Amino acid sequence: MTTPANHRAAAVGFAAMAIIASACASTAADTTTTSTTVEPSTTTTATTLAETTTTAPLETVAVSAVGEDIPEELLVALGDTLSWRVDQRNTTPPIPEGLAAPLLELDLDIPDTLVVTANVVDLEGGSVAILVGPTGDVYAAADEGTGWQIVGVDAAKGGAWFGGEPRLVLVLGSDARPGQNQQRYRADSVHLLAARASDGTGTILGFPRDSYVPSPFGSMKLSSVMSGRGPEVITDVVGDEWDLPIEGYVVTGFKGFEGLMASLGNLPIDLPRSIPAQPWWPAFRAGAQTLSPQRVLEYSRTRKGVPGGDFTRSGNQGVVMLAMLRLIQTSDVLAAPTFLTILEDHAWTDLSPTAQIQLAATAFTLDPDRVENVVLPGKLGTAGGGSVVFLGDDADAMIADLADDGLLNR
Repeated sequence: MTTPANHRAAAVGFAAMAIIASACASTAADTTTTSTTVEPSTTTTATTLAETTTTAPLETVAVSAVGEDIPEELLVALGDTLSWRVDQRNTTPPIPEGLAAPLLELDLDIPDTLVVTANVVDLEGGSVAILVGPTGDVYAAADEGTGWQIVGVDAAKGGAWFGGEPRLVLVLGSDARPGQNQQRYRADSVHLLAARASDGTGTILGFPRDSYVPSPFGSMKLSSVMSGRGPEVITDVVGDEWDLPIEGYVVTGFKGFEGLMASLGNLPIDLPRSIPAQPWWPAFRAGAQTLSPQRVLEYSRTRKGVPGGDFTRSGNQGVVMLAMLRLIQTSDVLAAPTFLTILEDHAWTDLSPTAQIQLAATAFTLDPDRVENVVLPGKLGTAGGGSVVFLGDDADAMIADLADDGLLNR
């Protein structure tokens, strides 16, 4: 079980959010040239043909960085990776499975001497970095205790790879109040984030919190699965029920969410519908506006008097996620590691540092207009004496469709 990030015991992204692509370059092999020479004879004017063979010199890339406190080992790791990229007679670098082919295919600008700008931060479990070349090529790196590795790339000329896709992460909002354990209360919101760095697309799939689901503890509301058990359990239940390869979770509560928003700043957002006033806070008008952190939380929580109830609220929470993605993208990709430290201060995750920096970098490849925000359909009913939502065949089909490629091909 992870602990709060500000104690350095755990590290979303949000996704926050999650994604992947290919990369291109020619393979340099041993090359030989055969030349014909004319050798003079001491006794005759006849010529003798001789063949000589020469081997092309090994190509390498030297990497340096602008700024201070950039680990030399990180620059060596990038240099070794790019040296192999331009000339595969060099030693194969320790890169993640799946990165080799994209790295060779992406059109990258790789001079013999590369000067990068870098941002390096420490997270619970390791260190992560983003390095950017002078023409905008982006490299993600991580060190989880065994040395720095390049774990993703985004070519300025198009195409990216930040892990196999689709990336599937469960984003959970706990309804724990300040002073309560934010990981052990009900899941007030449940969203599955699917992200694809290869083409900048993705899906935010909302689960009605009252969805009635089977679990090892008996059938119950999805929101109740996390209560007293933790985010690992609800992640396993969702993954097992729909055979989803969910790689991890991000969870925060009311206090954590408001703190996260306070760190990011006021949120520009375009509300698709007006929201009536509640006993505890005023109404929201439809249209473009900027909300304070407290108002973002209030908007995300409102369901009373809203047509569609929890279904609409889940969709509204997806609207907030997309607005946060747009806000994050107003910064440079070099800020991605810094956003992870902010997230670590206000949320919990079981994602490794490698997965975190890959997903953070992926957030900068996504086109918010091509990320679909949708809520699973269901029917209201009763079970165990309470009101629940029954998810039917349509919901199962949507989840299966999402698992295939991260998109809803409707």
